[in-house]
Amino acid sequence: MSDLLDTFQQRHQEKLDQLKRGEADEAFLDGIHTLIADLRQAGAVVADPAERGQLRALMHFWGNIVYDRTGVYPDTTLQPPDPTRARPPAEPTRRPLPPFAWMLIGGAAMIVIVIGLIANMVRWHAPTPAPTSTPAPTPVPFVSYAAVGAGLDESGALRMIADTFCQGTPEIVAELALEGVQPETMWRWEVQRGGEVVASQPATPWGRSENRIAVPVLTGGSKGVEPGQYELLVYVGDQVVGEHPFRVLDTAPRVLNLRVTDVPAPTGGASGESRFKAGVRVIYLNYDYEGLCPGLDISHTLYREGEPIQESVETWSGASQGVAQVSFQAPGDLPFPSGNYEVTVAVAGEEQARVEFTLREETEVSPAFGGITIALGVQADGTPILPAPDRGFDWNTKVVYAIFDYVGMRDGLAWAAIWNRNGQEVAREEHFWDAETDGTAGTRWVAYYDERGRVLSGGTYSVTLYIENIAQRTAEFNVLYYVPSE
Repeated sequence: MSDLLDTFQQRHQEKLDQLKRGEADEAFLDGIHTLIADLRQAGAVVADPAERGQLRALMHFWGNIVYDRTGVYPDTTLQPPDPTRARPPAEPTRRPLPPFAWMLIGGAAMIVIVIGLIANMVRWHAPTPAPTSTPAPTPVPFVSYAAVGAGLDESGALRMIADTFCQGTPEIVAELALEGVQPETMWRWEVQRGGEVVASQPATPWGRSENRIAVPVLTGGSKGVEPGQYELLVYVGDQVVGEHPFRVLDTAPRVLNLRVTDVPAPTGGASGESRFKAGVRVIYLNYDYEGLCPGLDISHTLYREGEPIQESVETWSGASQGVAQVSFQAPGDLPFPSGNYEVTVAVAGEEQARVEFTLREETEVSPAFGGITIALGVQADGTPILPAPDRGFDWNTKVVYAIFDYVGMRDGLAWAAIWNRNGQEVAREEHFWDAETDGTAGTRWVAYYDERGRVLSGGTYSVTLYIENIAQRTAEFNVLYYVPSE
């Protein structure tokens, strides 16, 4: 092994000793980044394939350490050999020899030839010795993969892989893969909490066929694994070749202090209300939480008059404690109807908290049109038939419908629907609202078609609805241009 490789091995061992002593602070990580950068640069002056393999193994080992600590894998690309960095030795300047020297050289040459002939005769009758080979450098062992989970599933895979576990987790299993370990090399693992070993495995030989193994590292029985911050250390011989931190929370999952607002106020300062005026389109739920761990199902349910009307479920992946906000939006972009409401939050299927509020009924609702749906037809109850596809309607389309909801309409209100194609008005219909026929709230539609019964011209269309000359809603759609078949 070259002096350069010896130097890197010494630096590698020094960093391993620091890691074993728990000196993995910011300065330690800076030193690891410097070591990886030096290993990359060394590729320019190391051409031997075996030695370059040693450099890569060292970089991969410390790259995994950096990734476990920071979540970012550093650049471990070894630089290619640079021919200009390895210059051949210069040849000494030669002077012509005197004639007498040439005579001496000639005599010496004759002696060498005779000795060579005798040596060849001896080699003809002697066995040929086996060629000597340079031993390959010993690879540097390192942990190429490490993960912990809350036990194993039926297929033998880790369940709920994470670095934070809920209070009461019954078992924690580690999955490990080692690289650069010779068969039958002794290895072991241990788990520490607060610098003290709380679980370990005696040294055992690494099997020839093993690649990735799963081992239970902590069990807690009916009470679960004891809360705390843990370190999983992996040894090959007496050297630490990998470490993986994880923790078990000391607080049970809990949701508290539910607040409801009708504006997206900052979650930390939102103050809840119990009564809101009519016309609310979005309800915001804010709450505090603690003891949440990745993998928990969190559900939020909105009730009106005791009946569930909306629900959202998420698998938790955030911090273990903090403030959360979720929202509920009224369907059809219309306000929530008046009534008594409740919102509940459940963790892993168990309700944690509930908050009540009321939407007051207003004597008079402002006239409004809801969102427009463009379709090729409409049922009697206002359900669209064949809504507009993303690519647009076919070139042979003859009629389209604009379907919309309305509230607060009253007799005599002027309203209109104006159709445009490629920015130019192509049709308009204007009416006065008849509350006796259409009521004050419901669903209505208008249609656009060619008066001569021809297919609609291709292009980009829009329809805008007005109440008292004030634009309420606009919807766009496309009709494809006719392309003759060849």
